[in-house]
Amino acid sequence: MSNMTSKELEAAFKAHSGELRQFLRRKLQNPEAAADLAQEAYARLLRQPPAKPVSNLRAFIFRIGRNLAIDHVRSRDTREHLDQGLEYLYEVTGDSPELFNQVAAQQDLQALAQGIEQLPPLARLIFTLARLEGLPHKDIALQLDISLSSVEKHLAAALDFLRRKLQR
Repeated sequence: MSNMTSKELEAAFKAHSGELRQFLRRKLQNPEAAADLAQEAYARLLRQPPAKPVSNLRAFIFRIGRNLAIDHVRSRDTREHLDQGLEYLYEVTGDSPELFNQVAAQQDLQALAQGIEQLPPLARLIFTLARLEGLPHKDIALQLDISLSSVEKHLAAALDFLRRKLQR
C-alpha cells in the first residue's frame, strides 16, 4: 500500500483533473466520455492507490486515464463490430432489430433503475441531481451543504457501482 493518504491523492488529482479531461477529450473526441473517464480515473486512484511511492503523480494519473481511454475505445470497437454482425444477421434473416433493441433497452433501463435503488441515499441523490437533472457539481454541493470533493467522491462511487451493475 502506498504511504500517500487519500487527501494527498485527492489534492494531486484536483491539480491535474482539468488537464486530464482535456487530454481525454482530445483522444476520444467525445466530451461526455472524457468526463466519465476522468471521474473513473479519480475513483480508481482512490480505490487502488499506487503500491509504491510515485515520483511523478501527474504521470501516474495520466497513465490511469490513458488506460481507461484505451479500454473505452476497445469496448466501443467491439460493440461496433458486434453491431455490424447483428446488422448482417438481420439482413440475412429478414428480422427487424427494432424488437431486439427495445427488449435490450428495456432490460438495461430495468437494471439501471434497480442499481439506482441500491445506491446509498446520499449517492443516489447526488447521482440523480448530477446525471438526471443536470445540476453542476458546485450547485449540488451548495444545495446539500457538503464539499465539492464529497459530491465528486459520491458520484464517482455511484457511477462505478452502476457501470458494474450494467456490465453483468
